[in-house]
Amino acid sequence: MPTPPAYYTTSLGTALHGDSLDMLRDLPAGSVNLVMTSPPFALHFKKEYGNESQKDYIPWFCQFASEVKRVLADDGSFVIDIGGAWEQGQPTRSLYQFKLLIALVEEMGFHLAQEFFWHNPGKMPAPAEWVTVRRIRVKYSVNCVWWLSNTPWPKADNKRVLVPYSPDMERLIKRGYKAKQRPSGHNVTEKWGKDQGGAICSNLFT
Repeated sequence: MPTPPAYYTTSLGTALHGDSLDMLRDLPAGSVNLVMTSPPFALHFKKEYGNESQKDYIPWFCQFASEVKRVLADDGSFVIDIGGAWEQGQPTRSLYQFKLLIALVEEMGFHLAQEFFWHNPGKMPAPAEWVTVRRIRVKYSVNCVWWLSNTPWPKADNKRVLVPYSPDMERLIKRGYKAKQRPSGHNVTEKWGKDQGGAICSNLFT
């Protein structure tokens, strides 16, 4: 299948519009540094764009993951933003996104570089039956973000995603830090009080 024409192009690159599975199959092996996706979730209520059932979700997704694994460079990353779902007719959570992660690692050979969590405080309180009507559950506002790779050593540098220091840390840097052992047992050296240009970000995004 020929590669579709460019949907639009900027100085930063080109966007293509087409069937992602067909387009992945057209790419050479080891040619991609990053595949990032937020696929349709396994929700009971079907969306206009289509979404698979929980029982069919893993084999459906793994056909894409198989091609991702082939085209991904050894130091490349595969990032998946995936939301959870409720079991039908009862106030309990599905495990489908965790089962998918296990399948990707244990069956397909990906490595879990790290897990992240996206906190979206603007999410609607759903399902209404359990959250706003019966009031027996709280609003679910977190998506899982799986960072996967073909090898344990994907290209990464946390110095490129530093965040501003807290006021307490800025004061500590200014007055200096005395090396000591923390109550946790960690030995913190004087280097800990050195200005590194910012704090290392956490794996929680809001």
